Amino acid sequence: MPGAIDVLHVDDDPSVLDLAEAYFERELDSVAVTTVTDPETALERLDETRFDCIVSDYDMPAMDGLEFFEALRERHQRVPFVLYTGKGSEEIASQALNAGVTGYFQKGGPEQLRRLANRVDQAVDEYRTKEIADRYSTVIEALGYPVYVVDETGVFRFVNEPFAELTGYDREEIVGETPGFIKDDAAVQEAEDRLGTILSDSGPDVQHFAVDIVPKEGEPIPCRDHMAALPYEGDSFDGSVGILRDVSDERERREELETKTRALDEAPVGITITDPAQADNPMVYVNDRFVDMTGYGRDESLGVNCRFLQGPDTEAESVQALRNAIDAEESTSVELLNYRKDGTEFWNRVSIAPICDADGTVTHWVGFQEDITAFKEREAALERQNDRLDSFASIVSHDLRNPLNVAQGRVQLAKDASDDANLDAALDALDRMESIVERTLALAREGETVGDPGHVALADVVSDSWSTVDTASATLSVETEREVLADPDRLRNLFENLMRNAVDHAGSDVSLRVGDLPDGFFVEDDGPGIDPAVADSLFEPGESGTAGNTGFGLAIVKEIATAHGWTVEATTGEDGGARFEVRGIDRRMPAAR
Repeated sequence: MPGAIDVLHVDDDPSVLDLAEAYFERELDSVAVTTVTDPETALERLDETRFDCIVSDYDMPAMDGLEFFEALRERHQRVPFVLYTGKGSEEIASQALNAGVTGYFQKGGPEQLRRLANRVDQAVDEYRTKEIADRYSTVIEALGYPVYVVDETGVFRFVNEPFAELTGYDREEIVGETPGFIKDDAAVQEAEDRLGTILSDSGPDVQHFAVDIVPKEGEPIPCRDHMAALPYEGDSFDGSVGILRDVSDERERREELETKTRALDEAPVGITITDPAQADNPMVYVNDRFVDMTGYGRDESLGVNCRFLQGPDTEAESVQALRNAIDAEESTSVELLNYRKDGTEFWNRVSIAPICDADGTVTHWVGFQEDITAFKEREAALERQNDRLDSFASIVSHDLRNPLNVAQGRVQLAKDASDDANLDAALDALDRMESIVERTLALAREGETVGDPGHVALADVVSDSWSTVDTASATLSVETEREVLADPDRLRNLFENLMRNAVDHAGSDVSLRVGDLPDGFFVEDDGPGIDPAVADSLFEPGESGTAGNTGFGLAIVKEIATAHGWTVEATTGEDGGARFEVRGIDRRMPAAR
């Protein structure tokens, strides 16, 4: 072992001390000898200074060499101790060795002194090696990693307890086996190839590689092997040592991260991540959809703020809303007019949210971009259509109703004056026109989205509706206790039209039933069912299978349902009659307009 050897020699004869010191200095490469003539002084020196080896006489006045040795051990001194005595006997030698001394020598001439010096050198070398081994062993055990040693013949010579726990075998079952005991052939070959590079002149000292360990029970365990060769000189290879690390959790986290990354990359909406710790909060990630949607490549997008998508007609209010949310570290969503790389405009619904660490500090921002250009175009077209419908309703309500009322009044006066039967037909026609006007206005009103819905009991609305419809001798069965979020007046109008439709088409003695669906309700009658001739256009305004009917009732039903965000479908009931199913009542209502 390198380094000077510090020896404490204790003997009551100074001449022995001087002679031994001379031999120590001659026989050993680097040695410092401290001589003491009594054990008490030696113990004091040991309290002050650390020595690598102690050489002691046996027969001394204050205490003998074995008593000195016991005093050392009581002070937890584990330094090598060699008993060098002139009073030698088999009994003393036996006592010394049983007590645990490192060596026992009888005093003698030059040969005996050379042997003493060599034994001191050997004892210090063994002691230092053991210290290093114990130190590394403590570190390895503290880390808790599985450790193995494979000798030059390719057989396990040592495995620690964590290694045994990893494999499910006892240590005794593994030691003496080859690595193929816990690896497949490919993994064994991989380790041999890696060891070959370590042993080569130009290879690394340590190899790190993945390996699957096959345990006694269960699936292979993914690990990472850190392998090195045992120290050796010349061509005398003594084997290899390795530390395994179970990377099962790491592999699962990596696979989970890869899955999440793929989900981000392939998401149908644009996704960006920005880093507020950098100047101007630049983008540090953009997905494929963002590239496709904007026309800007990743190299053009990363490292810059996403405001480069803004242009001359981008609304300042929406941009400021984003800035306010970032300042407040809050999520928000806005609609922005953005510009692609080629200069074309597109409407972008931008939603942002902060990403926080365990302490709640915002480390990044994630943004979602959705191209809503088609939606905005449909919205604009719908607004134009609604404006035209409002204009049409105004014309019908004022410009058409007024002359219609005048005509009704004049015809009634003429009829009262002449009692002409032909005027009855004219009045009926005018009443029919008035009914069409009223239904047309109702259809325009029902098309408006519900603005302030409330929770209403379905059974109560059904009963109220039944009481306001001329149902003759028809009967009603209500089989629901459901509550719905709806405008009660418009929901009542929906039921009134369905009930009136049943009486008009199935007769005055029809039986109706109202019941629940998993996501809605139904209204069903026991009449003849739906005429196939009008089945495909049943909800179109003006379609009716009954003479004298305006054909607006079911169109109004559909408009009311749509205004609530529901759907309505006509089908055949259990008894072959008409059945109308309204679904989607648990869905979120459309925004009021």
